[in-house]
Amino acid sequence: MFAGGLSKTRIAEHLGIRKATIIRWLSQSSYHDDRGWQKDNARKYSDAAIEERICQLKRRRIDQNYFVGDDYVQMDYAQQHPSEQMPSLWFINKTVRKAGLQTRKAKSRRKGGSEYLLYPVQSIRHVGRIHQSADFIGKKYIAGRTEPINIFSTSYYAPFKLYQIKRIAAEKGIYAVTELQRQWTVYPIPHVLRLDNGLQFRGTASGKRVLGLFITFLLNLNVTPLFGSPSKPWTNPHIEGHNRVFNEKVWGKNFFTSLEQIDHEAERFNQESIALFNFKYAQYVHHKAQRRLKPTQRVNTDTLISRKQKKIYFVRFVESLEEQGPSHIMIMNEQIFLPEKYNHQFVFVEWDIERERLTIYSEYKGIRTMIENLEFKLND
Repeated sequence: MFAGGLSKTRIAEHLGIRKATIIRWLSQSSYHDDRGWQKDNARKYSDAAIEERICQLKRRRIDQNYFVGDDYVQMDYAQQHPSEQMPSLWFINKTVRKAGLQTRKAKSRRKGGSEYLLYPVQSIRHVGRIHQSADFIGKKYIAGRTEPINIFSTSYYAPFKLYQIKRIAAEKGIYAVTELQRQWTVYPIPHVLRLDNGLQFRGTASGKRVLGLFITFLLNLNVTPLFGSPSKPWTNPHIEGHNRVFNEKVWGKNFFTSLEQIDHEAERFNQESIALFNFKYAQYVHHKAQRRLKPTQRVNTDTLISRKQKKIYFVRFVESLEEQGPSHIMIMNEQIFLPEKYNHQFVFVEWDIERERLTIYSEYKGIRTMIENLEFKLND
């Protein structure tokens, strides 16, 4: 007999599974994964009360919160029912769908579209362990003010998730630097920072192979910049998806008349994301091996301190300006021509600043093939 008076037979009957399965589970010293049950077997819930709790938590999030995903519902459940086993994300998703409580319909995209265009998924993953994105959301305006409101956003997306927004003075690299310096005193400095191709991040529209203030800041911290493909925001879905949440829920559903109101809602938005981070990824808060800035530390943004092992990566879509024109990509304001057979596909580009070489790869089913390797000198 077990605590509470339940035998193995009664447990099996309650869950609707074989007694032999219960015996095998209990013979394991410990087991845990995100589903909260035996690996490779879907957990069976027979208690309708659990489903009702999930639906109540989901409705409450829809009414009161900015983030309403399954992770957040799971967090709410664990916090409100700490003595009970946490339902899996799979079961929460199934329950929410059955109740018709989805807040967003899945977009219909052509299956395998990214694979068809040879998007370099594996190459991106292998650049570093901790990945973060950064972006400027776009200028906003409020009643009674002609000056634009500028919002800077960041999103850790691997191996943990954390989204933060901050109102800044202007869409300039120096303000992004200030915000990241503040953020990286609390949260880990990433190995990779994923960016779009805005001049605020690149630094100049005319000079070729010149490092701007923002890139210099990253490289001096041993953070590898990864620039997405121009005019294709869907190639950086982690930050774009969260920016959409901000636009729709924070900006779209509030009527702002002051900067104080904006800052208050931005902080509320941030705290919801921090709550999930602390619940699900707390080990990254206190892990001593993670790099952080000291509160008083300031990073050189004027000159590159060392070129050793410094690299910048780019995702590019090969195209031609005219139907019969040469196939090419743009890297740091310089046009790089490629064989015509690579037109209308993605390539992955590595600029090794130490060796002053540019290497271009094509990735197919996780395997990279070098297309070009050429001299690419840094202009100081």
